[in-house]
Amino acid sequence: MSSSGLSKADRDLVRAAAVDTVLSGALGDLGLSSASVNCRLTTAFEVRRLNREFAGSDQTTDVLAFPAAASPDSQFLLPPSEEHFLGDIVISVRTAASQAEAAGDHPPAELRLLAVHGLLHLLGHDHGEPGPAARMTSATRRLLAGDAFRRGVPAPLVLELQPHA
Repeated sequence: MSSSGLSKADRDLVRAAAVDTVLSGALGDLGLSSASVNCRLTTAFEVRRLNREFAGSDQTTDVLAFPAAASPDSQFLLPPSEEHFLGDIVISVRTAASQAEAAGDHPPAELRLLAVHGLLHLLGHDHGEPGPAARMTSATRRLLAGDAFRRGVPAPLVLELQPHA
């Protein structure tokens, strides 16, 4: 996990969220303990730049996921030392905090939610249609409930993902 260009308050938020712990727990819950991901917690500016460069969308978003292999027939080959690498997750800390505050939620919980959301995208989940959105919501709830159990806190409320076009 790395954080870059963040204010002290955002760095404190990142520490409180313990995103590395939720991701390693989620990988274990999924039976993927030997797998790894990179997670970068950064500024809205950097996320917007990456979104523009790689997705052609010149806007800020909360989380981006970059799978190591786009599809089973991908020409992208990982070196043998990285055969269990799933990809990269990039989260805008300030966007996550703003979303949480607007919804009356706890910002560290929003960062954990976005980390799991990004992980599920790396694993091929999508929420463009109602069926896949419901499955992704269910997986998110299960993984965050596991994280909450390990931390000894109540499971968070996870709203249904709304399909997008």
